[in-house]
Amino acid sequence: MSAHAVTLPAVNAQQTWIDRIIAVTGWCHDPEGDAGWEEVEAELGVVLPSDFTELCRRFAPGAFYAYLDLLRPADDHAQPLLGTWADCRQWAAWQGPAQLWAPYELYEPDKGLGLIQWGSDQTEGEYYWLADRSMEPDRWPVVARRDGVAPWHQLDMSTAEFVYRVIADPAFKPFTVADPPRRPFYLPHWGPFPMSAEDWNALTDPNRAG
Repeated sequence: MSAHAVTLPAVNAQQTWIDRIIAVTGWCHDPEGDAGWEEVEAELGVVLPSDFTELCRRFAPGAFYAYLDLLRPADDHAQPLLGTWADCRQWAAWQGPAQLWAPYELYEPDKGLGLIQWGSDQTEGEYYWLADRSMEPDRWPVVARRDGVAPWHQLDMSTAEFVYRVIADPAFKPFTVADPPRRPFYLPHWGPFPMSAEDWNALTDPNRAG
């Protein structure tokens, strides 16, 4: 699956994908600190895409649309990236990567090419980069699937563009949660989870302020 032409909500052409996410969700909190990525990158032996670490800095631990979570440096209110990578490697050693991630393999520092998970969702969706030490990290493609038995989709787009399209692009099949289109939102870890239809309607109301 490759990037495709779609009609997006009206945004300033000069906005970055992170700016667009902020604009459509109405997120207006102060950025988080960025401590912790140095240790993660040292362990992986590679620098992570800059838009991903900036997304983590701009958004407190939580979930886009109460659905899509970013992996973080530590496990305070979020799933840790290094812990997830370690768990994947353990599973691969036990089951074999061909059964779990074929035709891809997991990233290993001594190989330099493979999958690093950066996100997950509430329906067992999996979101990775195809990390390649011979390529600038900001050019790594996103590799994703809806669940563990769904087909893989490799997309030549940044992490932030992928997140934006998931929450705001009704044509971004099969990953969108914006069909039918509603107002995206961001649910921080301290926010109450919407438990009723009325709660969801209030959060996704196109006329919602902020």
